[in-house]
Amino acid sequence: MLRRLALNNYGLVESAEIEFAEGATIFTGETGSGKTMLLGALGFALGERASADAVRRGASRATVTLAFDPDDALRARLNADGFEFDADEEATIVREVSDAGKSGVRINGRPATAGYVREIAGALAEIVGQHEAQRLLAAAHHVELLDRYANALDARGRVAAAYAEWTRCVRALAELEGDARQAQQRYDEASFAAGEIEALALAPGEDERLTERRRYLDNVERIAGALRSAHEALASDEASASACLGSAASLLGTIGDMNAELASMAERASALQSEAADLATSIARSLDATEFDAAELEAINARLDAIDKLKRKYAPTIPQLLEYADDARRLVDDFEHRDERRVELAQARDRARDALVVAAAALTKLRRSAAARLAREVSAEFPELALASGRFDVAFSPLADIVPDGAEAVEFAFAANAGEPLRPLARVASGGELSRVLLALVVALATARDRSALVFDEIDAGIGGATATAVGARLGRLARDAQVVCVTHLAQLATWASRHYVLEKHETKNSTTISVRELHTDEDRAAELARMLSGESHDVALAHARTLMKAAAR
Repeated sequence: MLRRLALNNYGLVESAEIEFAEGATIFTGETGSGKTMLLGALGFALGERASADAVRRGASRATVTLAFDPDDALRARLNADGFEFDADEEATIVREVSDAGKSGVRINGRPATAGYVREIAGALAEIVGQHEAQRLLAAAHHVELLDRYANALDARGRVAAAYAEWTRCVRALAELEGDARQAQQRYDEASFAAGEIEALALAPGEDERLTERRRYLDNVERIAGALRSAHEALASDEASASACLGSAASLLGTIGDMNAELASMAERASALQSEAADLATSIARSLDATEFDAAELEAINARLDAIDKLKRKYAPTIPQLLEYADDARRLVDDFEHRDERRVELAQARDRARDALVVAAAALTKLRRSAAARLAREVSAEFPELALASGRFDVAFSPLADIVPDGAEAVEFAFAANAGEPLRPLARVASGGELSRVLLALVVALATARDRSALVFDEIDAGIGGATATAVGARLGRLARDAQVVCVTHLAQLATWASRHYVLEKHETKNSTTISVRELHTDEDRAAELARMLSGESHDVALAHARTLMKAAAR
């Protein structure tokens, strides 16, 4: 349930706070007073995009805060996703947008994303705007509404998955049965490439090791000379490093017992002499092993040339060459076993088709059963919406082929008057009729949805008089079982408010602002309803307003 909406520097609103009623919260005001702006702020809090234009002129950022009480399922999800809050606390969504267009969002004080907010928004509110009535003119939207009513979204997902598997098999089979000449050419190329790469028996890192060995052989004389000179410096005569270190160690040893520091010096000199002797031995071994092998160098060059040839031809590294060979070998194997593969794919395609038919049939059964219930429930709403003779139905048209959405097209049909045949809703409904059909659908769909708030943005378009009274009464009854938020220009709807807010525009020479004021007294409400009825609060309009209020209070 929605609890509170706070706006700071959003649009033309400098600051406003709205407490939502458990029943109906109604917003009214003169045309252009910014009523729809409030619902824009609510939509922004629920994850809709907003640009820098949403920031009030002269401010650096706009902030919208939505407080709500989540149901058990949403509370569990928020806790599981790291947005914990105490059981006695309200949950909050805070969204900001800067004058540079950069936005941010926090849930219960923790950073979140607008995408996450959009995911949970359906559990908080469903916004039904004027565009929803226009969407009713598109038959493609009808199947979405029916599937929501039928709780058939999972079943439709199974149809989509089965369709994807079937088309995958069909495409794979078509590729396998493609042009035989091209397939043979690909086989020949892959067979040659796999054989050429595999013949070298490449090992990972082999080229790096061979390159290092070739560099050694190319510089063997310089290496031998350096080793020889180093050995001579370390151990060739009495002036060598090893001999000098030995003398130093001996001399220091004679005075090492004088104090600890001298003893340490003697030990270090002895260790250095030993290390120099070991190093000289290692150099001597390396020098003995140093020889130039022309045959080895020739073999290395030949091997590297062969590897470089494959790199230029197929892939730039040995790991990629080995992967290329594996892919080529698989292509060869597929071609050589293409008859078996063709049979396997044909069988997989047929199984996928059978699964698609079964899934689509299950979806159709769900839809037809739900369609009959939906038609009855929507038609039952019509008498209370001044459509006493109206009829509603859901028409099905089988498709030539199953598509990801199922095996049939769905379209709502409507007749406003007795004796008229049912026709597609888009062809026969006027603007006022469309608004009432939408309200009837919303009421019917409310029985098949989570108990989130219903938000209506001027659903009263195109209606007035007795029809408006009937729509208002139905909206009022809906608010007894569900939380309703409504922007309206009709007094017949506003009279059912549990909380009634008026939006007022204030213009000066340099700025325009909008204030939000709650009407607390019956006198204030009557005055606003009278203004809505006649444009001014004279006695006749006030009397009419009070009559409406008394009717709503019964």
